[in-house]
Amino acid sequence: MQNTGSPVREPKQERSRQSFEKAVDATVSLLAERRSDAFTLAEVAQLAGVSTGSIYGRVESKTDLIRAAQARETARIREVQRAAFAPAPPEGETFEAAVARVITTLAQVLRAEAPVLSPFMRIGSDDPVVADEGRLGFLDSVDLFSSALLARREDIHHPDPERAVHWSFTVVYSVLARWLGLGSAPEAAGEGDWEQILADLAEMVTAFLSRPASA
Repeated sequence: MQNTGSPVREPKQERSRQSFEKAVDATVSLLAERRSDAFTLAEVAQLAGVSTGSIYGRVESKTDLIRAAQARETARIREVQRAAFAPAPPEGETFEAAVARVITTLAQVLRAEAPVLSPFMRIGSDDPVVADEGRLGFLDSVDLFSSALLARREDIHHPDPERAVHWSFTVVYSVLARWLGLGSAPEAAGEGDWEQILADLAEMVTAFLSRPASA
């Protein structure tokens, strides 16, 4: 029986579940290695040490396998991200330091997960199901980043703190995504010094949030 909204048929045996997990692991490895879906189910099966028949017993196609892999990885990354943002801020932390900490937290998660995120983002340009799943993780990033900065609302002098914080996320994410090759310009990946980019972003966002907007 297939789960509603899921391309994966439920296993009848634990052995089947374990074999499929190996196939998903192999799919993620190949996606990260090739930064695309340029591989076959036969390659997945060989890397996983399972038969192609066992894979077809759970999904109809490579597309469904990739979607299943993305669903698992999106859930995992969301938990990683939430854990990264969970610790309480240091006592007596300045607003500038808080901004730098929030930006660095987002940056570290994106950098660690870039090999997995990148191929899914590229596939999502042609697959609306992958695009929708990716958006869930993106919106989680927006919420965590925004909540962390809005916790210092008293230090934000912009007349519309929510809009200012969301705009700050847009700028920060765009710069980080470009450096990490997460999008339409992979040739720009790695341009500039990573630590300097983080410092410049923190300085820019702090100034933007701290200064009242012009009329």
